[in-house]
Amino acid sequence: MRWYAGWFAALVALWGAGDSHAQDTPTVRLGFVLNFARYVEWPDATLKPGQPLRICLAPGDAGMVEKLGELAKQTVQNRPVQVKSLTQASDADNCEILYLPAETPTPLSAWLTAASKASALTVSDLPDFADTGGMIGLVSVNGRYRFDINLGNARQAHLRISAYLFKLARTVK
Repeated sequence: MRWYAGWFAALVALWGAGDSHAQDTPTVRLGFVLNFARYVEWPDATLKPGQPLRICLAPGDAGMVEKLGELAKQTVQNRPVQVKSLTQASDADNCEILYLPAETPTPLSAWLTAASKASALTVSDLPDFADTGGMIGLVSVNGRYRFDINLGNARQAHLRISAYLFKLARTVK
C-alpha cells in the first residue's frame, strides 16, 4: 500500500507540474478517478469478491466519454475495470464510482440519490462538490488539480477511504 501512496503522490505532482491548459484534460480527470479507486473499499454487499469495478460517467463531457475506454484496460485491487457512459441518473444503480462532469445535467440531487442507493463513490469537478452532497471534488488551484473529500458523505454510503488520500487532499470534511 505504501508503494501506491508514493505512486499516487507522484502522479498528483506530475499532473500539477504542467501549464493550466494541460491540467484541464479528460485524461487527467480520469486518472484521478482511477487512482481514487485504488484507495477506497466498498462493502462486500456492494462489490462482491471477483466482481469487476464499474466506473460510470454522467453526461456532459464529450472529451471524457472519448477517453473513458482507456480505463477499461486497467485493473484496480485485482479487479478488471468496466466503464459505462450514462444517459440518466437512474442508470447509476450498477456503479461503484460515478463521475459527474461540471456540465452534468441538473438536478444534481437525482444523480447523488442514485449513487447513494448504489453505495457509489461520487467524484466531480463541479464547484463546491464536496460541500453540496458529493464525496470527492476535484478543484483547480492555480492551474493544478487538488481535491476535497467529504468523509461524512462517504461514510453514509458505507465506503472506507484510505488515510493516504486524506494526506493528499486539500481538505477533508
